[in-house]
Amino acid sequence: MKPRIFVLVITLLAGASNSLVAQERLGLFADSVHSPKKATFYSAVLPGLGQAYNKKYWKIPIVYAAIGGCVTAAVINHREFNSMRGELRFRETNSGSFQKAEFMRFDDNQLLEFSDYHRRWRDNMIIISALAYTLNIIDANVDAHLFNFNVDKNLSMAVHPKVGFTSYNQAYSGLSITMRFK
Repeated sequence: MKPRIFVLVITLLAGASNSLVAQERLGLFADSVHSPKKATFYSAVLPGLGQAYNKKYWKIPIVYAAIGGCVTAAVINHREFNSMRGELRFRETNSGSFQKAEFMRFDDNQLLEFSDYHRRWRDNMIIISALAYTLNIIDANVDAHLFNFNVDKNLSMAVHPKVGFTSYNQAYSGLSITMRFK
């Protein structure tokens, strides 16, 4: 990790931890109004932190499994890609001799095809990792918007299928929706 990026990450984490310590008297992430902006910001800074702010702790392992799994797959495919490309370069400069015994059974075309396969999957995993990170942020935002949503038992909705005939003996079908607010 480059020194500038490392210092930036440490500064952001220290700032976030200072704000958490300041809120300790009121409880972790205590606020009078549940803010979707805070949940979005927290999730953008550290994946899963927005879910903790929304008190959906069960989602945090899912977030880390999705992002971590994709990043791990990208790293593994990148290593395989580099290993195969290194073998191809070695064969080109050393007139067909082998660098690694594991690649002896493959000719150059097969090795090129396998390295392209790993390059494609590396690139796909990077894209899917970015999508998982973005979904983490979107989930925190949507969940924060719905945090105070009322799902009381006094609210109810009933859906019933309806079939009948018109006055001209034509059949019709539909749905009957009944909503009760008590």
